[in-house]
Amino acid sequence: MATFVFDTHRAVKDLAAAGFPEAQAEALVEIVGGAMGENVATKADLDALEQRMNDRLAAQEQRLTLRFIAILLPSLGLLFAALRFLPG
Repeated sequence: MATFVFDTHRAVKDLAAAGFPEAQAEALVEIVGGAMGENVATKADLDALEQRMNDRLAAQEQRLTLRFIAILLPSLGLLFAALRFLPG
């Protein structure tokens, strides 16, 4: 899994340059950095999720195909049986 890098010193400097008091900038960066460290999805996370979703989709496709065949074959049998016994 990839490591997320957040330059807290740079963020504090940027906020201070934008007019934030330094103490407020430091507190904000600490809060944001902590939240980002816990809740940010990396590209590897997203790739793994995509793979799991593709696997589930393929499995669902197989189940639907089998159900379709399970319905279609008896229906065709009934149709051919009905055609055989119809007069004409």
